[in-house]
Amino acid sequence: MDSVTPATRMASVPFSGIRKIFEECDRLEAEGEDVVHLEIGRPDFDTPKPIKEATATALENGQVHYTSNYGIAPLRETIAKKFETENEVSYDPDGEIVVTAGATEAIFVSILGLINEGDEVLLPDPRWTYGAHVELAGGTPVSYELDPEDGFQPDLDSLEAGVSEQTKLLVVNSPQNPTGSVLSRERAEAIRDFAVEHDLIVISDEIYEKILFDDATHHSLASLDGMHERTITVNGVSKAYSMTGFRLGYLGAPPELIDPIIRARQYTTTCAPSLSQWAAVEAIDRDPHGPLVEAFAERRERVLERLDAIDGMTCPEPTGAFYAFPTIPDGFDDEEDFVWSLLQEAGVALVPGTVFGDTGKGRVRIAYSNSLERIDEAFDRLEAWL
Repeated sequence: MDSVTPATRMASVPFSGIRKIFEECDRLEAEGEDVVHLEIGRPDFDTPKPIKEATATALENGQVHYTSNYGIAPLRETIAKKFETENEVSYDPDGEIVVTAGATEAIFVSILGLINEGDEVLLPDPRWTYGAHVELAGGTPVSYELDPEDGFQPDLDSLEAGVSEQTKLLVVNSPQNPTGSVLSRERAEAIRDFAVEHDLIVISDEIYEKILFDDATHHSLASLDGMHERTITVNGVSKAYSMTGFRLGYLGAPPELIDPIIRARQYTTTCAPSLSQWAAVEAIDRDPHGPLVEAFAERRERVLERLDAIDGMTCPEPTGAFYAFPTIPDGFDDEEDFVWSLLQEAGVALVPGTVFGDTGKGRVRIAYSNSLERIDEAFDRLEAWL
């Protein structure tokens, strides 16, 4: 074969900026360098023992085959109970819940099942990688700003400026990656009013919902009046229970939204890993997230304390997830140059803010998914390098 011509739609889909940093870390570590990882958006803890034991039991019991595209019944029932008791949202386990291979797949099959060529999708800026999902589905991403002067709450004027007759879908993420912001009740209700007024479908990405600090409260958009029938609620077990490798996510939605989603889901991974589904039953039922959140709270305080000592690195206080999104230090104009120089010269890995959108200009994402000792080591190196 002399040449390979990629699909036209791939031209606008970039390689992940986070993965570029990760690959450079691998290269440096292969050369014997010690790298402090503050770029990885995953808990660094082991999976709690009862969850691992449930996985082993499922393996011993021969639960090793394909499952329903919707997921095993005990897990769907457990998820439905969780939605009802924790989120005040009612979903029928038979037909309104779909188990997926990670929350990433839940979001992708939702967009793939709902978006036509030319449809527009409102996405937060800064944001995780929703834009690539939209482009792969043939849609057009349109950004709305999260205001750093307002704790990275959604800017309502920006939402109004971005909506058009072609807008079909709105994506909301709270607690938020990369800023650590948590949607206030007032702003959640404003988004509800906006979605109802413009008759939009909403994907509510709530994967970090259990990682909250201080007095922050999580609000599931589907629980608000007028939102149940238009909302796809996405969640999973990766973040709260340190189960990223299990690849287990889920979503809840009314039947008319589930129908196109399950059609797309049938032709992707078929079903989530069977062992992971049984592990998730134990995880959601037992809900052992407390110690993990306590550790992240302590790390957050350390990161904010260390940031405060560096000229130019200001940061709205994150109230959820495990990210901070500060400005770059004085003396730097370009976040990409700052991040790559810091990594190659001091062995500290961060992510440039512009990986997440235009609002990330002049900022970096810090994932405090590392120990207190390594966080201190990272800031010691940063200060010495500066």
